[in-house]
Amino acid sequence: MRVLIRADASPTIGSGHIARCLTLARALRVQGAHVAFACRLLAGHRLHVLAAEGFETFALPDVYSGEDPQQAIESLLPWQADIQALEQALADRPGFDWIIVDHYGLDHHWQNAARRFTPRIMAVDDLATRTYSVDLLLNQNLSGTQAAYEGLLPEGCRMLLGPRYALLRDEFRCGAIEIKPKAKRVLVNFGGFDAAMQTHHAMMALADYPELEVDFVAGADNPAWARMQSMAASRPHWRLHSFVSHFHQLMLEADLFIGAGGGTSWERAAMGLPTICIAVSNNQQANSDAMASFGAHVYLGGRESVTVEQLRQAIGFVADNQGLRLSLAQHSRKLVDGLGASRVAVALAGALLRLRPATQADARLLFEGRNAEAVRRVSLDNSIIDWDRHCQWLQASLINPQRLLLVGEASDGPVGVLRYDLQGSEALVSIYLVENRLGLGWGRALLAHGEAFARVHWSQLRSFTAQVLPANQASLALFRQAGFSQGTCVLTRVLKDEVHE
Repeated sequence: MRVLIRADASPTIGSGHIARCLTLARALRVQGAHVAFACRLLAGHRLHVLAAEGFETFALPDVYSGEDPQQAIESLLPWQADIQALEQALADRPGFDWIIVDHYGLDHHWQNAARRFTPRIMAVDDLATRTYSVDLLLNQNLSGTQAAYEGLLPEGCRMLLGPRYALLRDEFRCGAIEIKPKAKRVLVNFGGFDAAMQTHHAMMALADYPELEVDFVAGADNPAWARMQSMAASRPHWRLHSFVSHFHQLMLEADLFIGAGGGTSWERAAMGLPTICIAVSNNQQANSDAMASFGAHVYLGGRESVTVEQLRQAIGFVADNQGLRLSLAQHSRKLVDGLGASRVAVALAGALLRLRPATQADARLLFEGRNAEAVRRVSLDNSIIDWDRHCQWLQASLINPQRLLLVGEASDGPVGVLRYDLQGSEALVSIYLVENRLGLGWGRALLAHGEAFARVHWSQLRSFTAQVLPANQASLALFRQAGFSQGTCVLTRVLKDEVHE
């Protein structure tokens, strides 16, 4: 699978778009994908960081003709110029299976034009304020709902909504941090650029708490860097960092976080790190407010409305209140499990899933899959199958014209197995996944490709039926999502007549 990511970074845009796309790119690479980035040569671009990680990079111009360099980050780019620059950069390169666009300045005009490079486009979004022409949309925020995108997406577009799909690095699949009686160590970070100088404001608010150890991560290009150096120099318990390679470790050691409402929100939530949040841009406000309503952090509001004195009071209140910090930690950890990047990668790879009829060479794969504890636990017959009986079953299945036994494969190996048994115009479907594929969304892709395969194979097919144990909530949810209607313990999907005209 070949994937191109179109995103930018600058002091105005911030580095969050590149950061979360880099996390997704790593997850895609684990699945065997080739991932490339196309980014403009703006001040603070991250192309060198991406190249250092081994990703192919394409540099686009820093300024397009007629463009206002001071425009807001939500303003649209001259999309024709961006497409033309991309076309020149990609000249003589093979096409891509997916393009991922994470950019507030590129809408459906750019996406329609970008289909000359790919058959599939995914958008990463936080705003739900413009029209999209995409096949897949990701909004990892609590504020991202189906209702928010009403009328903005084409029919058939799949939506990945909410923090279940939060793009977190692997290290955030971790246990909860300890919540101490009083906070002793604070971590402050407002992103890679912090053009709004909120780190400096936090320094002024924390100046009245000499007992607190504080790490400030701000970047040497911060507009208030000299003033922050001066303040930190006279306080032995303060450490000012221009760059850290151990940010995760600083988070593990902290008792309280003070920061913005961007992508780091989900990292803090995964760890259960109590947080005082200030939104530094308009696109952070809705999700920051939603997280506060969920009880996941203390939200003071947008940066324009939060004074140093208000932040000072909030720090004192939260640092001394263990009960509040315990509640924040517990509520935030309910939101994310650290598997979001893998789920999004599966949604992309699932579109390219290969399905083939099983053969005798699959005997061991099928034997281990049928006997896996996770499969037997939810099977109608949960007894262990011996090898000889399995081989007899497989041989009979392969020559049975009323049975389809299919194996799904991704670029990094087998995904799962489907069995269809034809009964008149109805097919009874059974599905199981290879053990390391559970919980990531492969089942949905497997069912979709299997349905298409079975409909071609049996022209008389009119419906699918699945028998699921009432306690098997994962399978019940899977079949409902695939369009099956539920009876007592049977789920049925009726095919539309026009397919057979």
